Amino acid sequence: EKFPEMEHDDPNSIRLPAGQSGEIVWKFTTGGEFKFACLIPGHYEAGMHGDVTVAGK
Repeated sequence: EKFPEMEHDDPNSIRLPAGQSGEIVWKFTTGGEFKFACLIPGHYEAGMHGDVTVAGK
């Protein structure tokens, strides 16, 4: 494991082995444009980030 000291224990995150998939359920209270990203060093630069568009209520 490359960064064993880096724990992802936030309820809005998930840690998976390479090649696996998972699910996170986010509940938004307002509409808008939001960004998400992997916080492991180098992963953002490798493309592990994206945008979420939430329609207003």
